[in-house]
Amino acid sequence: MVSTIVTLIIIVTAVVLMFKRFDVRLSLFICAVTLFLIAGKLPQIFVIITQQMTNEKTVVPICTAMGFAYVLKLTECDRHLTHLLLAPLRHGKWLLVPGGIIAAYIVNMAIVSQSSTAAIVGTVLLPLLLAVGIAPTIAGALLLLGSSMGGELFNPGAVEVVKLAELTGQSTASILAQVLPINLLASITALIVFWVLVVFGSRQKAMASEGIANTDKNSGIKFEINYIKALVPLLPMILLFVVPVVVELPAEFDNNSVAIAAAMLIAIVAAGLTTPKALHSLPTAFFEGAGYAYANIISLVITATIFTEGIKANGLIETFTNALANRAMLAKFASLILPFLLAGITGSGSATAIAVMNVLVPIAAKINLEPVKVGTLVSVAAQLGRTMSPVAAVVIMSSTIAQQPPLSLVKCVVLPLLAGLSILLVAALCNWI
Repeated sequence: MVSTIVTLIIIVTAVVLMFKRFDVRLSLFICAVTLFLIAGKLPQIFVIITQQMTNEKTVVPICTAMGFAYVLKLTECDRHLTHLLLAPLRHGKWLLVPGGIIAAYIVNMAIVSQSSTAAIVGTVLLPLLLAVGIAPTIAGALLLLGSSMGGELFNPGAVEVVKLAELTGQSTASILAQVLPINLLASITALIVFWVLVVFGSRQKAMASEGIANTDKNSGIKFEINYIKALVPLLPMILLFVVPVVVELPAEFDNNSVAIAAAMLIAIVAAGLTTPKALHSLPTAFFEGAGYAYANIISLVITATIFTEGIKANGLIETFTNALANRAMLAKFASLILPFLLAGITGSGSATAIAVMNVLVPIAAKINLEPVKVGTLVSVAAQLGRTMSPVAAVVIMSSTIAQQPPLSLVKCVVLPLLAGLSILLVAALCNWI
């Protein structure tokens, strides 16, 4: 009992440290060390660090996906995709709100970084929105919502998808198939609520312009879309989910990590071929992206795993499992509310999702729940919570582009995000998903 209370105090301490803007990784690591000291298992930390630093199931997919994102930036394929997605909206002013959100959402599918998505889409989308009379705060909130509320979860290299595949032993394709309906339910609900608030709320000024030229933000030069470049960001998903249906692949590609790495590397070559002058810079861009992923994402995976293993070492997971036995409804409630609140407090969706998944997914089968669905609920809830955190990187990026305070943007997305969370909660408790 004493050990449980002490463990809970340390967990609360970790949350408070993150809320006070301490680095998430440092907060988790300090508290993890304390947990292992209490359990008398401090050497185990070094075993976990070694395992996670070289874990091919997380390092390879995540690093190659981010390396691909950096290559897209180098070759400007990401800009061409953004312009292609936004082109139909330039002459349909009433479609700019849902269309802008959807465009950012799709770009986030290809580029797993939310703040990078906001930066890429924002330079094209914001001038369009402002030109038709949409208030800067609404424009920034729209960009934030599309860039952050869940598009990443459709990318096979997304940290949550990779971690869930590792925890359950299922293929990436199987994971994404189960993520699809749950993620879309929350995202579409949030989009509709936001659209209704914009159209009928008092915060939006009247829209008055019929069409906007297809130009960059800082110049009046017409941007010519290269359709091949625009399709390159989607190539990894085509290679992973379409090609295996029509072609029998070698046995080596049965390994998730190998398949994802191969898809990303082939797409990188395709991106390079669209921009021959950038070929010599491809390796540098790829490894810069992979290095960024290791420093900023893999480090979160490592520290979150150490933290949850420290909790396990003190017996809290076993206590939690026993408390949830025959209480599936309570477990579903926890899988949504807990990551939503923690991500909202800390501003980190990935770290929160990994930490909570490490606790709930392994015990899901023991309490008669499907592990993948539990992990999906955790992941989607963490994405929604992160989107309403004023300290999240994507919120700060969106507010910078819109030149509005972060809290102003958060106020605009709170109701849509709560609506998305609520519909998931109802659907989960009613066993609809």
